[in-house]
Amino acid sequence: MQKPIAFAIGSGNHAITYVSRTSEGRLLELPVSWYAKIGGYAMSPGYDRSDHLDFRREISASCLFCHSAGLEPAAIDCRRCHGPTEPHRARPMRGNILNPARIAPQRQLEICLQCHLETASQGITDSLRNPGRAVFSFRPGEPLADYKLYFERAGAAADDRMEINHAGYRLLQSRCYRESAGRMTCTTCHDPHAASFRAASCIGCHARPHTNGDCAGCHMPKRVAADAIHTRMTDHKIVRRPAFTDSDREQNMPYAGRVIDFYTKSDSLSLELANARDPNPDLYRRYLQRDPNNVPVQVALANALLRLKQPRAAIEILVRALRLDPRDTNALDYLAVAEAVQGNHRRALEILKRAVAKNPDHALCWINLGITHESLGHFDAALADYDEAIRLQPDSADARHRRHDILDRLRR
Repeated sequence: MQKPIAFAIGSGNHAITYVSRTSEGRLLELPVSWYAKIGGYAMSPGYDRSDHLDFRREISASCLFCHSAGLEPAAIDCRRCHGPTEPHRARPMRGNILNPARIAPQRQLEICLQCHLETASQGITDSLRNPGRAVFSFRPGEPLADYKLYFERAGAAADDRMEINHAGYRLLQSRCYRESAGRMTCTTCHDPHAASFRAASCIGCHARPHTNGDCAGCHMPKRVAADAIHTRMTDHKIVRRPAFTDSDREQNMPYAGRVIDFYTKSDSLSLELANARDPNPDLYRRYLQRDPNNVPVQVALANALLRLKQPRAAIEILVRALRLDPRDTNALDYLAVAEAVQGNHRRALEILKRAVAKNPDHALCWINLGITHESLGHFDAALADYDEAIRLQPDSADARHRRHDILDRLRR
């Protein structure tokens, strides 16, 4: 299988990951990346395990936010830190563009945290955008809590796990930051325009240095990120005496327990949603009263209703979700299942054909399309659907068993 490279993500200081664009406009992460540490190629993030999604790891708007200036992939530009630039470009002068140096230190810090405050990449809900906030709606200078709420693992203070995007999270845990009365920001140590480290910044508080100025080498050692291969990153939790460990032997299993607030303060409903593990229709309904246009929560509610054998209620929710986002493949898949449960197999067939046309890499849609064809007696079409599902997901036992059952039936 071959895929064209549309663009690359990463500076090359640590890695470069390649992205392909489908004919429908979806962005897919390609499975091989270049890593500076090994000076060569290896599996991309998310593909370095046996159950990876071959060529089908989709890059959502949320993923793209920290790597692009907008929904259409482009390099991070002045807008990310200085806000809208149109007035300044039309008439360059002081006062018609945000200068981060002139706003409160906390707001300065949050310009960096909008991308660098990820508390966990796996296992938990680490953040929730506030109702009505679109992915690219944050504006430098506004309180970060107005845009997004953050959560961390309960009891995480005793957990020394470090991930690839933990710079802001680990800094906020540092004694240096906590005792700075909010004065310490990322630019205390970094020049945002030059990607350089200001070693002398430590001397402002620590007047008696005991080294040649390489404070970070001892107090912020480089470690192997728990969630990425072939990377060694600076641990931004500044400590007096790091407990040096063999990073390659650390416990890197994703945490799946309860979460608590971190940095921002959430309300009880948002915290309950972040901790939801089982389908909870009442919780989803309460959240949708606050944020009625939240498509992922609508789809989660419909899935819960299907599990509770309430297909009519699920259909009502899914139709509303698809008006807001006609490209949501999961919504189309669940809608087809809901129709099929009620005996509307031809309607389900029509919906699933739309789903695989929009997202031909969705193996579950191909399986459900095969089931629907099978229920209508279209066995040749069902076999072709199962073959496509197996091509996309070779370890799909469901597709293989169903294909075998059809062939066995046809031989009799």
